[in-house]
Formats: sequence, structure tokens, C-alpha cells
Amino acid sequence: MKHIFALALLAVLGWSAPSFAADNASLIGNYVVTGTETDGKAYDGPGPLAITMDKSGALELKWDGGKYVGIGQVSGNQVFVGGTAEGKSIIMIMEIKPDGSLEGKWWRRTDAGTKGTEVWKKK
Repeated sequence: MKHIFALALLAVLGWSAPSFAADNASLIGNYVVTGTETDGKAYDGPGPLAITMDKSGALELKWDGGKYVGIGQVSGNQVFVGGTAEGKSIIMIMEIKPDGSLEGKWWRRTDAGTKGTEVWKKK
């Protein structure tokens, strides 16, 4: 009975796991950014995004030459980012797509609305 339970659990975990897993090093590079503000208005991005790796192994993100900054960590096929933009704290949850692009949602403290999105495409 224990063997059947173990096999069933492995099968369920296998079906629910992402089809691929990235790591921090695989995201290093320069990206073109498009997205929407938290109110849903489109923008062409806050400038180019550069992702490097900190000596601790965390991702360092700098948009528009460092005007906006963040720190991130990959987990499975997602990257979680905390940072600052316009003097406000931001959080982002980005999904890593099989083609290497990322897309997801972001929120900025005290902003009205929850429609902030970004798409990052590697140059």
C-alpha cells in the first residue's frame, strides 16, 4: 500500500511541476521591457533592463541604467523580485517562458490599481 501511495504522489507531483526549471545564471543579460502601469496604461518600459548576479548569487536588476533597481531569485519557472521604483517599494512575480522571455505582474506600494505588467525579451 505504501508503494502505491508513493507512486501516486510522484505521478501527481510530476504532472504539476513546471515543464522546465531555470536558475539565476540563465537569466543574466540585457532585456527590452514593455508593460502596463498599475492603472493599466501601456508603456514602452522604464528603459532597458540589465540582469547581473550579485556575489551572493542573487539576481541584481537595473532598469534604465539604475534609475530603478531590484533583487531577484528564481524558483522553478518563476522569478520573484523586490525593489524600488520612484521611491516606492515594488514586488514582481515573473514567469520564465520556454523562449527565454519573462512576463508577469508587478505592484508598487501605495499605487491605485493592480494591473501592472511587464514583458522582458532578451536582446
